[in-house]
Amino acid sequence: MTDQGATGEASLTQQAYAALRTRIVACELPPGSSLTERELARSTPYGLTPIRRALARLDREGLIITLPRAGYVVSPLDTQDVSELVEAWDLIGPELVRLGLQRLSDVEAQELARLLAEWSPPDTDGEYRLEAVLRFSELSMRVFQILAVASANRWLRSTFDQLSDQMSRLWVTLLKDREVPEQLKQLINRWNRHIAGRQPEEIAEHLPQLIKDSGRAARDLFQHLATTPASPSGLTSDHPTDLSTT
Repeated sequence: MTDQGATGEASLTQQAYAALRTRIVACELPPGSSLTERELARSTPYGLTPIRRALARLDREGLIITLPRAGYVVSPLDTQDVSELVEAWDLIGPELVRLGLQRLSDVEAQELARLLAEWSPPDTDGEYRLEAVLRFSELSMRVFQILAVASANRWLRSTFDQLSDQMSRLWVTLLKDREVPEQLKQLINRWNRHIAGRQPEEIAEHLPQLIKDSGRAARDLFQHLATTPASPSGLTSDHPTDLSTT
């Protein structure tokens, strides 16, 4: 294969990876969805080899699970998954904030302040529309991404990269097209009051506790949906771990 051909194939693989990752994080491909290489190759412009390589990368990142001779499945979210994910973020998030704020450059501080000015709860009218949820999730990830880069710790940053995709997927799964509990509305408004418009050094005083509160709210909401018969997610008490119908 020529260098030009190899470059083109690498570009297609990156495009396929980015497209599939976006669909998974946005829950367009919800937890538990079955995937096959041939189906994806037929329904996208990328071809079989880029799709296969993209799926292998998504498997390494934990967003999908490879089933030998049976295709792939988007990683499920059950109560144990959510509990462990929240526990990990409770440990990683505050330290990421602490180190990031300590080592923030002037340029990074300016970008962080700009993002914080935009970071506010989506206007929901009782439900979080998918577009609003995705926008809020994207801004949240970008805020923490700046802090992860500023931390200058490649292991912490790598862990954050993996957790951020899973946390985004969790919140989108829980909030899209649902009636938003009043407690969660209040929590999101607290995020906004404590963060938007503040100087970066002041964020550290409030953000660790807000990370813990957000994780607790996610876990409680998931458990409620997983055990409520005929819940909006399609979950029932008989099948508490299946989110594939979301």
